[in-house]
Amino acid sequence: MTEQAYWLFAFDSPHAAIAAQKLLATCGAVVMPTLRCITASCGMSLRLTDARIEEAKQIMRDSVIDPALYRLYRVERVDAETRCMEHPISE
Repeated sequence: MTEQAYWLFAFDSPHAAIAAQKLLATCGAVVMPTLRCITASCGMSLRLTDARIEEAKQIMRDSVIDPALYRLYRVERVDAETRCMEHPISE
């Protein structure tokens, strides 16, 4: 059994995604297409590791990007199954 887990910011606006990419570059954020299990988005997402997610969440909270334009998901892949669970940014 192979298991992989990471965090994903999904955006409703490509402008918000690009702005966040610049802000989160120091956290190692990687641009990727939004997963199919996340239906509402502009198609651009940022992937982050467990080690940097708290820093990234704080940067997003402190930014001028409207929180209504993005959501945070925990993505877990076990073998061929992908699970996406939305998480509040304020945690």
